Amino acid sequence: MSRGCFIVIEGIDGSGKSEQFQRLTKRLKKRGYKLVTTREPTKVYPVGRLIEKVLREEEQVSEEALALLFAADRADHTERKIKPALEEGAVVVSDRYVHSSLAYQSRGMGKALDLDWIKKINRYALEPDAVIFLDISPEVGQTRLSNGQVRIKDHSYFENISQQERIRTVYLEVLNLNDSPLGSEKIVVSQADGSRVYRVDGALPVDEVEKVVWRRVTGLLKALKIEPGERDSKAESLTRFIEE
Repeated sequence: MSRGCFIVIEGIDGSGKSEQFQRLTKRLKKRGYKLVTTREPTKVYPVGRLIEKVLREEEQVSEEALALLFAADRADHTERKIKPALEEGAVVVSDRYVHSSLAYQSRGMGKALDLDWIKKINRYALEPDAVIFLDISPEVGQTRLSNGQVRIKDHSYFENISQQERIRTVYLEVLNLNDSPLGSEKIVVSQADGSRVYRVDGALPVDEVEKVVWRRVTGLLKALKIEPGERDSKAESLTRFIEE
């Protein structure tokens, strides 16, 4: 059996990341792909549950300790869920992965941590086959958040435009992207380490973003010779949704 495909969706706050995650995975499931969906931080594994408590301010740890917890949760998540699914030939789609840690922990938290150190503690993370980066300006993102998108017990720095701009700058750096306008192309394709990166204009209408993402993902799966098929009992058992 051939290896599956690992796709990660990333973006700053208000980018529409979770909406596009839901739309993409719904389409993949409908087409009959063997599908595993997941998110970070996890909510079903022990370290992920501890992170959830920290984010809800039910527990307190230092910024360095929180970064280590994210790295530990990711290593556990990768070994328990992502690698086995890929070995079964599944398409694995994750709402955030290692690039979120690189961007937020180095520029977006209360204390800026060293980017090289964050990379080092995340050395057991996988290189995704594709990263879909929904790129928007922090101003657009904050407008969306103020219009009703709900975050987990917000910290004030998530509402700071300059902080969000710094987070976006790190994303562009680690994903090997430049800040040139997307224009009519709506998408820019690059390579970062072993990952194919799609920078998509997240300010487009959500239906248009969905179409752009879908065309690129199906093109990638075709190139990898991963085809949809009739869902059998084994494939059905591999189709999961985000843990609540």
